[in-house]
Order: sequence, then structure tokens, then C-alpha cells
Amino acid sequence: MNYVSPDRLELVSRWNDKPILLNPGQVSILGAIGSTPPDVYGNGSQYVETPCAVTTVHGESFDLAIVSLQKHAPYEEWRHCYLASDIKEIRPSPFALNLEVRTATSRADEIRMGFAPTVVEAPDGEVLVLNWRQNFIVSPKFDVSQVAVSSRRFDWKSPPPVLGPPQGVVYFVADQS
Repeated sequence: MNYVSPDRLELVSRWNDKPILLNPGQVSILGAIGSTPPDVYGNGSQYVETPCAVTTVHGESFDLAIVSLQKHAPYEEWRHCYLASDIKEIRPSPFALNLEVRTATSRADEIRMGFAPTVVEAPDGEVLVLNWRQNFIVSPKFDVSQVAVSSRRFDWKSPPPVLGPPQGVVYFVADQS
């Protein structure tokens, strides 16, 4: 059982009105980008999530978007959601990490309470740490798609910057079918 906030009732009602499906072209683009797997503890397993950029039928553009295929209505208050029926165009996001890095963050073990690090390197050689399952880095300094998993281990004595998920990610939800 889940609580549905009154602010979510209209969105949940629209979700329940009819199936929210993607067209074959949209499915193809998402397949080429690749979905981020759930973490090693199963968090995120109720969704198939793909980071991308979206333009809506209303002309809004979001570079930090996730298309979420799921079986349940979008009742979670922590997610800023639209229905996938609002999507006009899906394209790769300039801020999305590549699938190899996203998969590595999904497989990271929690080594301390709330800390599951993945050491990565930016194209300029800067070493960074991503905490937990990540889809995006917002940086004007480098091409995010070129970030790579590092062979370096996490250095507790001189830790590199630790990045969490950026603010402002928008979810476009569709039926998982």
C-alpha cells in the first residue's frame, strides 16, 4: 500500500485512463541509449529507466530526463513526473553518462552507510567519485559521455570530489509492456 499525495491525484488518474505507451521509434532510441540497471540491492528494479533528453508536445525541452517504464502509477512524490504521452522527441542527453559507467555505478557496493562509490575519470584526467546509481553529470568542463570507469581505487586519505545525482531530473513514465 502506498500513500498518494493529493498533488499526484490528477497525474495518477491520467495514468489510469488508458495505457501510456511509447511508439516504436521512441523504443528504438531508448534501446540505443541503454537502460540503467537496478543497483546490487534491487533498488530501482521496479523501473526500466533510460537517461535521455526530451522535448514535449508542448515545446518544453529537458536535457536531464529519464524515461521510466513501470507497472505502477507515478505516485512517488520525490520524482518530478510527466506522462510519456507528453513526449514529442527523445534524443541522447549531453549530460548522460555512458552505459558502461552507469552499469558500474549500479554494481557498486555500499562500503559505508550511504556510500557506494564508483571511481571514474573525466576526459581531462580528473578523478571523480560517483555515489550510488548515477545517470548524469552536469559539467561544462568536459564531454560527459567520455567519462570512463577508472582502474584506481578509492583513496580514503586524499579522496577525490564525490558527486551525487544532479538536481532537476524529470521523469517521463510509460507502461512497462
